[in-house]
Amino acid sequence: MTMHRTRTRLLAAIAAVGALALGACAGSDASTSAGGGAADGGTSTVRINQAFQSLLYLPLYVAEDQGFFEQEGIDVEIATGGGGTQSWSAVLGGSAEFSIQDPVFVPKAREAGGEGVVVAGIQNAPTVFILGSDPAPLQDDLELLNGKRVVVSPQPDTTWALMTLMIEEHGLEDVTLVNVPIGNELAAVASGQADYALAVEPQISQGESEGLNVVYSFSEDPSRSPFAFSSLTGLPSWIEENPEAALGTVTAFQRASTAIYADPEAAVATAEKYFPDLDPATVEAAVMRMIEAKGYPEDVLVTQEAWDNNLEIALLVENVQAYPSDATSYENNVDVELAQAAHAAIAEQD
Repeated sequence: MTMHRTRTRLLAAIAAVGALALGACAGSDASTSAGGGAADGGTSTVRINQAFQSLLYLPLYVAEDQGFFEQEGIDVEIATGGGGTQSWSAVLGGSAEFSIQDPVFVPKAREAGGEGVVVAGIQNAPTVFILGSDPAPLQDDLELLNGKRVVVSPQPDTTWALMTLMIEEHGLEDVTLVNVPIGNELAAVASGQADYALAVEPQISQGESEGLNVVYSFSEDPSRSPFAFSSLTGLPSWIEENPEAALGTVTAFQRASTAIYADPEAAVATAEKYFPDLDPATVEAAVMRMIEAKGYPEDVLVTQEAWDNNLEIALLVENVQAYPSDATSYENNVDVELAQAAHAAIAEQD
């Protein structure tokens, strides 16, 4: 299939970059990249549409702010769609080369007879937490949820799906799910409308600053991680025609993900630039919590296990018609070769 036909071009791109690097070592003053941008050694414009401006997508901001896109010959243009549907539609409509959102949009497109591919992980764990006014931890005592009211996003969103699955798997009783729009979770608990709320950062750290307690982390459940929570997605046809730009983009994300763990303070500083309206203490707490949860991928290659964990929940909430199937399988939806080539290209330079 198309993603396998790109392998020869990717290897050729790496070889070309290696030759450029040797030339630079011989005396050129021009900077070189591992992944490569345009085929002529110049830059390639790559448009990335993110679902939201979100701390979940910190690798994107680190790659831009700390110069990794530039290093790879990529002139990145970032736009915000306002939701996963809008971001993926930007790719389908040709106004973006890549999008960042829940990767489930790719198999959904394939089920409808379209195309799509996942090329890199952006958030590799279900970094969803439970907040409550009661400080008693739930991590090893989920029965404390029996008879409680729990805030989740409306069906079929991820927090609803995770909580529904938890109730079924652990046999919880009389748990009432309170549906509120994303971003209103804290108010529902603070007002007494609910006992607990499922949410993501930065709401979690904001809640802590307001006196609420983090009592459960889904990412600490070994049956849930790794989890393809947010991914970089695109079209195989574009990647086949633009292998150098595709490789440079994925390589920049790999460098950014590595940098987040190598220098968390610099990652926090980047996050503060991109979220100037948030309290810096909240930004720092949120980023460090997601680093501790291994939410940001250390390796951008999306694994079979991470894919399985996402698609099993997608099937539960009927976001896909079947799993596994030809349209939803790991092999037909995840391009591992770009991430592998990025590692090889980085090793070639470093």
